[in-house]
Amino acid sequence: MSITHAGLALVWLSLVLCPQVQAEGLIAVTVKPLAQLEVYPESAAPAMTVSLNDAPITAQIDAQLTEMAVRVGDAVKAGQVLAQLACQDFELERTRLQGERQASQARLELAGWQLQQTETLAAQQTVPQEQVQEKRAQLSVLRGELAANAARIDTTTRQIGHCSVKAPFSGVVTARLIGIGQFVTRSTPLLRLLDTGHCEVSAQVPSREVAALTQAKTLTFEYNSQHYPLRLRTIVPTIRPETGSQEVRLDFSGRKAEPGAAGRLVWRNPAPHLAAEALLKRGEQWGVFTASAGMAHFQPLPDAQPGHPALIALPPDTPIVVSGQYGLNDGMPVTVQTDTPPKADSKGQP
Repeated sequence: MSITHAGLALVWLSLVLCPQVQAEGLIAVTVKPLAQLEVYPESAAPAMTVSLNDAPITAQIDAQLTEMAVRVGDAVKAGQVLAQLACQDFELERTRLQGERQASQARLELAGWQLQQTETLAAQQTVPQEQVQEKRAQLSVLRGELAANAARIDTTTRQIGHCSVKAPFSGVVTARLIGIGQFVTRSTPLLRLLDTGHCEVSAQVPSREVAALTQAKTLTFEYNSQHYPLRLRTIVPTIRPETGSQEVRLDFSGRKAEPGAAGRLVWRNPAPHLAAEALLKRGEQWGVFTASAGMAHFQPLPDAQPGHPALIALPPDTPIVVSGQYGLNDGMPVTVQTDTPPKADSKGQP
């Protein structure tokens, strides 16, 4: 049986095209090790510098304001006199109490002498023993009156000390709340004092980010194009239901921003992530494709969210598909090519 030219051509085509038919089910992909794709995303949260002491300075006695020694914007030291209250009435009261103490002391000395005399007469059985007990009781009463008088003098002395209103801490006067000549009562605010030396940063951090924040190696407060290093002090253990955030308090570890500075807290996640553009969605899950033994494998990333870097916990040498992945499904056969950076020539050009 002779073979026609058409038959010969058919046989030749089958021999030539056979390898392409066998490779028709393979998809060519390019891979990179995970170590070359890892990113450490930067996160931020709104933050503000707050003073540990920002309070009104109040009067401790009922008196007239006679002098205000500071103005708004003045820097003061702890113990510095801020205002002066009228003190004459308290000084007169102390003088009166001191006079009463002298009289009580004299009566006490007389009562002590009378007790001695009564005890002597009682020993001679000249007076009854009841008089001795009476004199002893009188002496005890006078001693009590003298002690009460001393306490009243101490109280008045303390009130005289409050006539000079002093700064409880160093800071800056931010407001004057009353004028000279006005009569103030106890707890009336006179001025407002802000502590500029003791301040910290308060930030509102999403609760899902708190774990990464606690592990971050560097924490920074950014304000007005300036960067201030921080260290974590505490995390308030309550979540705000309206925002899902937690308050974080941080101390400055170097120079400090002014109280009231509104900026942001910045930290870098210490755990490796994949960039958002490397993620794919298969079914209801987001993840990436890896390639091994000529097969593509879909690796779901449970915490992945579209448009955000995703946490990945695979070995650094895991081959991640970076080209050809959009047509893949889990378990597809692939032909793998490693994406290696071009080598530079002797002149440093690729």
